Amino acid sequence: METRQIHDKFKIRIAGIAAGSFTFSMDCDKAFFEVSGLSILHDGVIHVRIKMEKMEKMLNFAFQFEGKATANCDRCLEPVTLKIDFNTTLIVTLVNNKNGKHKANENDDIWFIDENSYELDFFHYIYESLLLALPQKIVHPDDENGNSACNPEMLEKLTQCSPSHNQEIDPRWETLKKLKLK
Repeated sequence: METRQIHDKFKIRIAGIAAGSFTFSMDCDKAFFEVSGLSILHDGVIHVRIKMEKMEKMLNFAFQFEGKATANCDRCLEPVTLKIDFNTTLIVTLVNNKNGKHKANENDDIWFIDENSYELDFFHYIYESLLLALPQKIVHPDDENGNSACNPEMLEKLTQCSPSHNQEIDPRWETLKKLKLK
């Protein structure tokens, strides 16, 4: 599937729609991850449900993200499946933009767009929401005994390469530690 076709799946037409509630559904799959450059996630399916409340000069969007995605473990580099389940909201205000100036906004959850806009593209909003929802450190969860579920060979190599706590400390550092304590 071409990049343009993937981007088009994340557009919602707003022109000519009457006031009321509407529901949309979109899927983020392997093609989405490849096109978005979201190199952290490389496989999976995340369902995005969007509830839109349209009023005269405002659109309220409620996004619900659910699914699973695959990423590499930060510790052992093996694939790990992440459960994705979160909600976000977005407010879109329709403004009269006759002078061509765009109202600045510091809040990412409020957009100001021209009232004559035909459609909204949520591709980058969904991409950024997924990035912000990921944990800072992606690792395999521990098993029921509290042991790491990471690749044991990689854990052994990490242990071999990490500095040992039993190594003799250079006497110069010991002297410096004494100075720090005074």
